[in-house]
Amino acid sequence: MNRKTTNMIIAILFFVTISGCSENKTSGGGASPSFGFVITNDSGVGNLTTITSTTPRNTEKDILGTTVLHSDSVIRSFGRFIYVIQRLGANSIVVIDPNNPNTPIANYTTNDTDNPTQSNPHDMDFVSNSKAYISRYGLNTILIVNPLSGEQLGTIDLSQFSDSDGIVEMDQMVIIGDKLFVSLLRLDRDTFFAATNDSYLVVIDTNTDQLIEASPGENKVLLAGRNPFSVNYLASTDRIYVSNVGFFSTTGDFGGIESINPNSGLSEGMLIHDDNFNGPLGTIAILSETIAYVTVFDANFNNFVVPFNLTTRQIDPALTGIGTGFIPSLAFDKSGFLYVTDRDPANPGLQVFNTTTNQKEEGPIDTGLSPNDVIFINP
Repeated sequence: MNRKTTNMIIAILFFVTISGCSENKTSGGGASPSFGFVITNDSGVGNLTTITSTTPRNTEKDILGTTVLHSDSVIRSFGRFIYVIQRLGANSIVVIDPNNPNTPIANYTTNDTDNPTQSNPHDMDFVSNSKAYISRYGLNTILIVNPLSGEQLGTIDLSQFSDSDGIVEMDQMVIIGDKLFVSLLRLDRDTFFAATNDSYLVVIDTNTDQLIEASPGENKVLLAGRNPFSVNYLASTDRIYVSNVGFFSTTGDFGGIESINPNSGLSEGMLIHDDNFNGPLGTIAILSETIAYVTVFDANFNNFVVPFNLTTRQIDPALTGIGTGFIPSLAFDKSGFLYVTDRDPANPGLQVFNTTTNQKEEGPIDTGLSPNDVIFINP
């Protein structure tokens, strides 16, 4: 096996591990965020840094002190609490009160009590302060929990959707009304997680915790693309937007930005194919019908952030002033500024862009360890 092939395999496995790292999954509704929390990591350890969204943007680094987070962690929020999803190797959720972040209020497992298999939690979405869903990339069952205490309330079996390797690779989730939409990547673990199978969204009734028809006679949404990386809902268009990677090594028929009607449960096909972006796609962030961004990576896995318009399907030039290292997360603050987690090895930090002009406002802002995920909440 030559060096180029080896590097490609390593890179593919890395992207699979961090699949669907983070983005503003539900856009255009709810209260505006105003205070940022940044998951940071390096050399096998992680921590938490805060950032203000008003200029000058100030950070407080490593606020957990001696409490160390797993290096592969992402962050979600609901109500006044934030939730750190610690993935493969830790398999747990850390619950933090932003008013007292130095002392986590809970740290609970996402593994089954009777199953030694690592669950590898990937996403978390919330019905209330007493009920949430956790997608588990390493298992075929969604975990239902009390998000504050970690009490396990039940599971939802998705094994009927598995491919030949027996695992569905559930990943990103979004709740719209009383429906939970869950992405199933269905990658082939026997060929380095290649996207050789169709990918789905499945739909769950949050009142009954039962699978329901996505459309008449169909128990799933068949995606036009494969290997969905990000799943976003935009209230103003009432559409789910999915960024599909397809195959990591090339653009093609299965990569691009796809639109799904959550009412009909049908894909409306690709809005923009990945070859128009000149590379496979990663995480996506949507501020409005006309302002959206997606990470794009080239053949050498250099990363770029590319603006695009969902309405006109116009693609603008990539943002400048960012390193070419991995960019796992994009997020907006209350004023609509875009935050880019730039993990350039030489100069990592948060990069801040004006979404009206696409010009850089600040950055890289030092976050201590390299930024991996960022989220903004109400103080």
